[in-house]
Amino acid sequence: MAKFNNIFFMVALVLTGRVLASFAQELEENISPSTLIDDTAFPPEGAMPPETEYTEYLEECARKVEAECGKEIFLGMLESLTITKKCCLQLVKMGRACHDDLVKAIIFLPEYAPKASVAFSNSVQIWDKCVLVAEQTSPAPSPSPDME
Repeated sequence: MAKFNNIFFMVALVLTGRVLASFAQELEENISPSTLIDDTAFPPEGAMPPETEYTEYLEECARKVEAECGKEIFLGMLESLTITKKCCLQLVKMGRACHDDLVKAIIFLPEYAPKASVAFSNSVQIWDKCVLVAEQTSPAPSPSPDME
């Protein structure tokens, strides 16, 4: 289990580096004389967090789910596998922003780009299903004395 945690951490780290590198490459490819003159062609200062800050953010997101659940969610996203209740609860607790950002980091990698549309679609379905599981698992609130 610890070995998989290390692997998952390394994958998140590599994914982050590659995503940032692809953004940098895309910016380089889009530079032309007109964009050098027009300062509105670039994102405002501070729009993208520094690489280390973004990497730390993704790592923190990845740590919010157990390694086995990270693997299950990852495989569910790429291969349409079912996600267990335990992993759904961890995913929802991790939060939508973390889930979406990790998904984006993965589908920007060249080795997953051919499956990007399927992976993204599956990730949305996984999130929606897991929210329903979490709602069904949460105890119903007891009626307030003021409501009687």
